[in-house]
Amino acid sequence: MSSGNLAADRRFTYAQGLRQEGDPAAAAEVIAQALELTPGWPEGHFALGEALADAGRRDDAIDAYRTYLALDAADSMGAGARLHLLGAAERPRTLSGAYVRRLFDEYADRFDQALVGRLQYRAPQILRAALGERTFNRALDLGCGTGLVGEAIRDICTWLGGVDLSPAMTQAAARKAIYDHLETADMLAALKTIDACDLMVAGDVLVYCGDLAPIFTAVREKVLATGLFAFTLQRNDTEDFVLGPEHRFSHSLAYVVRVAADCGFIVQKIQNAVCRQEKGVDVPGLLAVLSPKPKSTL
Repeated sequence: MSSGNLAADRRFTYAQGLRQEGDPAAAAEVIAQALELTPGWPEGHFALGEALADAGRRDDAIDAYRTYLALDAADSMGAGARLHLLGAAERPRTLSGAYVRRLFDEYADRFDQALVGRLQYRAPQILRAALGERTFNRALDLGCGTGLVGEAIRDICTWLGGVDLSPAMTQAAARKAIYDHLETADMLAALKTIDACDLMVAGDVLVYCGDLAPIFTAVREKVLATGLFAFTLQRNDTEDFVLGPEHRFSHSLAYVVRVAADCGFIVQKIQNAVCRQEKGVDVPGLLAVLSPKPKSTL
């Protein structure tokens, strides 16, 4: 987050302290002073948008986020999602890859402790139970992270591959020596080159994708006729998909069933499941297991 200017960095650090103390208006003023010294600093403009939004200055926050996006078109901080939540942009169909990569690169060194300890994450165990004792010749863990799902399903997979957008995450997974193959790549890109598999899993990954059709279509092309696609999601009961304030999408059960059918899958199992908590409260979720429709029926 350094601006490259020592004086600006000092003001920014002071501003962050003000924000943590509950004075976002004062924090915004100090960040604005820092930006006078470094007007081309993208992260500074994003932080200004956050402080202004917290202070209730919606229009000014929108301007700050738009200035940030003009400096970082890849949107590695997630300003597009913030603009949507402020009512200033259409709902994104997915989150930017640059944002997801940066988020998990910064999170990797404390990921397991935070997710399992603080958030009571249990998607790996839920997925493992759903798969039963069937064994799989080739399996691919989409968005493998640090390997929590891989650890849970390793015993039923002869060959297990993992792919994740974050280099720091795949490095952490490699240290566990769970996978036969690891790749740092976008899921859709990886699915174009991977050999066909009889199991594909995605634990707490599709929450960063609103529109599920692209990933369902790509998986359908690479899962064997006798294979399975198992995944978890956050659930909402009102719309196809909704982007929440934590920058995670939730999906309705009806939407998942519809998109699965449209993309060539049969629903073997779909049920409510609690995969994690947020601030000590269970987050509504879904567990789904799909199998490919026979090609002759497509």
